Amino acid sequence: MPKNRAIYIGVLALVWAFAYFYIFNAKIDVNGDNCRYYTFATALASGQGYVDISAPNPQPTNVFPPGYPLLMMPLRILTDSVVAQKVLNGLFLLGGALLLFFFMIKRKLPDSLALVGACAAILSDRVLHFSTMMMSEMSCFFVSAAAIYLLASMKDEKPFYKDWAFYGMLVMVLLCYHIRTQGIALFAAVILFFLCTKKWKEALGTVVGFIIGCLPWVLRNKALGVGQSRYFESIAQVNPWRPEDGSLDLSGIISRFFDTLGMLVSKALPNSVIPYFKVNYAAEVPAGFLLWVVAIILVVLIVRGFWSFGKYRWVLIGHTVFTFGLISIFSTPSENRYLTALIPFLNVGLLVGLYEVIVWGLRKAGSKMQFSPWILALLLLTSIGNIKELHAINKLPFPPAYQNFFKMGAVLKEHVSPETVVASRKGELLYMYSGTRVTGYAFSQDDKAVIQKMLDDGVEYVILDQLGYSSTYRYLYPAIQKNEELFALASYIPNPDTYLFRFDREAARKKLSQTNP
Repeated sequence: MPKNRAIYIGVLALVWAFAYFYIFNAKIDVNGDNCRYYTFATALASGQGYVDISAPNPQPTNVFPPGYPLLMMPLRILTDSVVAQKVLNGLFLLGGALLLFFFMIKRKLPDSLALVGACAAILSDRVLHFSTMMMSEMSCFFVSAAAIYLLASMKDEKPFYKDWAFYGMLVMVLLCYHIRTQGIALFAAVILFFLCTKKWKEALGTVVGFIIGCLPWVLRNKALGVGQSRYFESIAQVNPWRPEDGSLDLSGIISRFFDTLGMLVSKALPNSVIPYFKVNYAAEVPAGFLLWVVAIILVVLIVRGFWSFGKYRWVLIGHTVFTFGLISIFSTPSENRYLTALIPFLNVGLLVGLYEVIVWGLRKAGSKMQFSPWILALLLLTSIGNIKELHAINKLPFPPAYQNFFKMGAVLKEHVSPETVVASRKGELLYMYSGTRVTGYAFSQDDKAVIQKMLDDGVEYVILDQLGYSSTYRYLYPAIQKNEELFALASYIPNPDTYLFRFDREAARKKLSQTNP
């Protein structure tokens, strides 16, 4: 390895270390999903299988694909530390950036440009934010980068079935799909690459290998009767958080697809790759002419950057297009959240595209000046403000409502058995502090349906919180108000008011039997 390349790797590692540990957040993220991943990894590490051990009746689950919990499992066997899992995610970010660095070098781009591009992959506040929580985005980015690097490592002079890089690539593609369902976009991108380069046998081999690799998960779910992925079930829902809103017909699904795609291109793309570029994601606020102009310029630059990777442009373009398309199918786009694992690739494409356009412009102008990629490193400085803001946010304590919610979890841990079933809005979070069985409540405006679900789940306690979720005031609070005699106050924490009620199941059964003879 050339000496300067080793230095560049060291610089990249230092950039990662300074940025990552500067913004590091040791607290559990309050989104809840990160706790589910941890719970599933705990079940795997304890030999119970891929089971939701926090449920009233622990049972096999397919709430999330099993890939990320499997990656968490070895570390979970060694320690119950949440911080350790967060650091693992940070290492996935570093590993992915290193793979992009080597991929750019493999495609004969200047080493200095490869370093700047790899640093750009790291210095995104959105990416850094997800790298310090127990979420699947960083492992998805890492295996995507590994798959593309291994694809570029395949030898044209030998049959693909004798090439270890092909099998490595296939494993990474399968792992990507099993980490995040949207990983199927990477599979489609690899097939697109083989088709565009007229490698028919490789395309067929990848399809066959992918199907075989997916069969164990599919057959397992079928044998256990856990059904299909919840993501597919949500495609036709108007709003998964309000079931009473019903479902969309085909024309509604198509209309929402184009609305979401337009939002992703015109708002999420600029917001993701340009620091300080703030947008209003509200559906009633149109993107406007200027936003669309910026978005189109970015698309052109990114595509131009991908074009510099020769024939591998097809896998990069395909990965991007298919990811945007897949996200647009589902009903909860959540701003640029689901672009997170793709952002490092977009940042690399943008930097390389800028470099190529500037070099082309100088050549067309007849200038003999050599443009240095180091000048583009100045653009990385624009990320400093957002990173400082992320640092400040991550150092803040939990909001008071969450502090009280977690305190209530500690109360439960001290006074009730681990087998006790507690209903709340954020059961995944509660489990980390209470160690009890947890469940949600019925998203129904029929108070009898809410009470019936509590009976079905064997609920003994209910937490009424002020975490700010509309479902609490829409479904749970009215049900408690209409059936006050069923809920006895067991504990109370003020400012803001957080209540723990003991649920009288016998009285609830009698009341429901009287109203439903």
